[in-house]
Amino acid sequence: MTRFDEGSTCEGTPGNESCTLRTVKKNSFQRVEILAFIDPLCPECWGFEPLLKKFILQYHDYFTFRILLTTKHDTANCCRFHRAKQIAEEWDKYARLTGMCCDSDVWFENPPSPYSIAYAIKAAEFQGGAVGQIFLRRVREQIFLRKQGLNEFEELLEIARLSGLNEQEFSNDYHSCRPIKAFQCDRKLANELSITELPTFVFSTPCNDSEAIKVNGHYPYQVYVQILTELLGELPVPAPNIPLINYFQQQCFLTTKEVAVIYDLTEEDALKELRKLQLQQFIEPIVLKSGEYWTYITHPE
Repeated sequence: MTRFDEGSTCEGTPGNESCTLRTVKKNSFQRVEILAFIDPLCPECWGFEPLLKKFILQYHDYFTFRILLTTKHDTANCCRFHRAKQIAEEWDKYARLTGMCCDSDVWFENPPSPYSIAYAIKAAEFQGGAVGQIFLRRVREQIFLRKQGLNEFEELLEIARLSGLNEQEFSNDYHSCRPIKAFQCDRKLANELSITELPTFVFSTPCNDSEAIKVNGHYPYQVYVQILTELLGELPVPAPNIPLINYFQQQCFLTTKEVAVIYDLTEEDALKELRKLQLQQFIEPIVLKSGEYWTYITHPE
């Protein structure tokens, strides 16, 4: 974690960190700006999803959020067996460490292209940041959970449709040079900010460009709340959690780990709540070799 000002400090390593918050005079409410640097195919970034979902759900009124893309596996030959084996082992490792299930067999059966995935996400973002984030999540669900490499444009177009995008506009943008340029801009900014670890989050305030906090990797949830508190100059009030069934209706897919983190449950208690919804035929489990995720069952009107 790196701080770019001479005020308060937040230092240490994950699991052994401390934040000293200075007193900030609050003039008027301004949202904090958060830049999230990720690789869509990075297992560490995927493993951060539970904390990120919780943070957005609880404190979305206090910040703006923008995702910027870079690539960790920067090679056109990632589908070769030795490279696929290495990446698959990384996926399995972080599935065990983070509890976020995934199916690494995609790298042997239908390996995704880092660049085509990145260009598709940038093309989706041209229709708005919010729908772009939905598209990103749907893409990652297909790759991490359903072993889909998304190497055919028709597959990307179907995800665009499910995400609420204008399909023709998405197609036009994807086949233009616009997403390539947008991706290059993301990578340029990552270089300027010395982003060397993924995921990385940069917190800042519009009224003070000289003050920013760069957070590399994973920290306990409360650290992100402390940073937000300091930059706001006041303690943010978390929004109440919505009922789990309503959250499923919004998200369509959730892992057991996500439910446990978002709703402050043990995984055992999270499973109990999920089984209740399963018995009511609202959701059903999909079992992977590294765990299981849950999908919302759409009921006819």
